[in-house]
Amino acid sequence: MDLDTYRTSDATTLSAALTSGELSVPEVRALAGEMHRLTDAALNGVAEWYADDRLLPPGPSPFAGLPMLRKDFGSSEAGELTEMGSRLAAGYRSTSTGLLVQRWRDAGLDIRGRTAVPEFIQHGVTESRAQGVTRNPWNSAFSPGGSSGGAGAVVAAGVVPIAHASDCAGSIRIPAAVCGLVGLLPTAGLTPWAGEARGQGWWGIAREFVLTRTVRDAQRMLEVSAGVPRAAPTAAALRVGISTAHWAGGETEPDVVAAVHDTAQALTDMGHDLVPVEAPVDPELLGELFLPLFGAGVAEEVAAVERETGRRGDPSTLEPVTLAMLDAVRALGPRVGHNEWVGEKREEVLRQLANAHRSFDVLLTPTIARSMLPIGHLGGEVEDFDTYLERNDEFFPYSYLANVAGVPALSVPSVPTADGHPVGVQLQGRPGDDWLLLDLAAGLEAHRPWAHRRPVVTPEG
Repeated sequence: MDLDTYRTSDATTLSAALTSGELSVPEVRALAGEMHRLTDAALNGVAEWYADDRLLPPGPSPFAGLPMLRKDFGSSEAGELTEMGSRLAAGYRSTSTGLLVQRWRDAGLDIRGRTAVPEFIQHGVTESRAQGVTRNPWNSAFSPGGSSGGAGAVVAAGVVPIAHASDCAGSIRIPAAVCGLVGLLPTAGLTPWAGEARGQGWWGIAREFVLTRTVRDAQRMLEVSAGVPRAAPTAAALRVGISTAHWAGGETEPDVVAAVHDTAQALTDMGHDLVPVEAPVDPELLGELFLPLFGAGVAEEVAAVERETGRRGDPSTLEPVTLAMLDAVRALGPRVGHNEWVGEKREEVLRQLANAHRSFDVLLTPTIARSMLPIGHLGGEVEDFDTYLERNDEFFPYSYLANVAGVPALSVPSVPTADGHPVGVQLQGRPGDDWLLLDLAAGLEAHRPWAHRRPVVTPEG
């Protein structure tokens, strides 16, 4: 197999070649390594690439030696570095292998290294003092999103066909949107979370899965990751609620709105019914829960690293936004994580969402409100914390609802901008609708294919 065939093949195609003997594990390792070598300077999406003398995965298995990369946060590998994009965690090695990683290993996936993340996975871009700036393979002047931005960059560029990702406020779906990928936030509890013993997945908002280039790869990976067989597809026509208004009161970019309407037309062509809807949950209510849940998750992770390394989180080890986040969480006092106030607010979110679902089965929105994410605008160096929060509201008004409510949400590519940059749209369902969303996306992919659209990354970027 030549390098161009490798980089444009999805995991299903490569797995078939490995199973048939057309491609060997050493050969596919070499192809992945060469793609990494050719693109690393331009992307900076890989925190560590493993040596080629590591043990080969067992076989036969569903993925038969397929290369993938692990996110540098969350489910880890015993004895391997997990540095979380932070100087505070530099050199930290995990003492255990996460259940999700073990399931991937058992399925034959060959983990080749770690992808870059922002500090403690806080940002919708992937920039850190520890790792530097990760860039989008479609346009290196912009970000591949975050916090799974390293994963998004390497999958879009064709370094590996699958990469580990996690999502506490949009961090699977944001990179999927701006990198032209498929990104599923699973239903809460469907896939394992590395921090369950400490924080139960950031109080239920955090979930782990992968980024892929095709829906069929996401479907296969969900079976492996969840440890359950695929649900039977539904043949029923669905009521699809469509909402393009900016849920935080701003303006959604016209190219993004156009992409949602194009997807809506495709769904109509497929026999589904469209229902125009407003924001299903009060945005101010969601905003009230951000610091008590997301901020508290960051604070818990920082405290855990402090305990495990004996280091102190201060300006020499943490970025300005992280320090501001910790201050903001401390100012909340006891109103964080699991308590009566948070519980009541979440129950109100669920009530409002259930009420909205009376008029639709699946909700179609933009994934994010912009087609591109500027570098240096949304990361850990923003000096004013209120400005940081306002910018997140501006760019990511559609992300956080699914995390708080525990429901699945899926970003898939739609029509690109005039200059060819990817635009993602989001499909959100009820709890347990993961397979329904993937089946719906498979229909969209068949109706208006996107896998042929690929960035070409040169060593010069």
